[in-house]
Amino acid sequence: MKKIIPALVAALALAASGFGQAFTGTYTFADVTTVSGTTDPTAVPTADGVTFGSFSSVGVSANPNAGSRFSFTGWTTGASDGSNTFSGGIDLSDYFQVTIAPAALYSIDLTSVAFTLQRSGTGIRQYSIRSSLDGYATNLAASISPPNANLSVVAGDIFQVADPIITAQNGSLLSLTGSFLELEAPVTFRFYAWNSETSGGTFSIDNVAFTGTATAIPEPSTYAAIMGVVTLAVVLYRRRKA
Repeated sequence: MKKIIPALVAALALAASGFGQAFTGTYTFADVTTVSGTTDPTAVPTADGVTFGSFSSVGVSANPNAGSRFSFTGWTTGASDGSNTFSGGIDLSDYFQVTIAPAALYSIDLTSVAFTLQRSGTGIRQYSIRSSLDGYATNLAASISPPNANLSVVAGDIFQVADPIITAQNGSLLSLTGSFLELEAPVTFRFYAWNSETSGGTFSIDNVAFTGTATAIPEPSTYAAIMGVVTLAVVLYRRRKA
């Protein structure tokens, strides 16, 4: 009986905490058109325990310049054709953003963000992603996976796309740890881009996939029920000893 009670307590605690459920929420931008405005009209992804917001653009053109992806003009210039020498820098007033939140009585672990990048012939050459968790102060850790010779990561966790690549490029990846685990409050991500060759050059994202795990948080009544079961087990144990 001495071994049964601790095992019972552990089992009940595990049941109360719930099991994490893996999710991937992908934004396809399927309903974006050249007149759909600054907010993606496409239905947001769904997953148990997670609330996905809609993508919006800030500080750039009033409408997308293409359909079925999130593509806008009006980015900070600073690149010239065929050169990897840039004069521009990140403009914190121009970005795409989206908010991910745990549903009521859930916590979430966000583990990665992957997306497709595309630019026009005079479009942006550099881009990065930041989050509200540090007030958009620093770029999130960037990597290229799967490998793509047309994409690279330069100093400061800045993504860079080769010139004159203008087709959709897979491989932009963020691997999230630390403060992105056990989230119980919303987090907003901002996608910045700059060093466009002209103001009419584009930055577009597509198939943005947020991956993680959602875990139910027990209500106080659940803990009370657990303690009741444990108390009963102790009483039965004492009676048996008597």
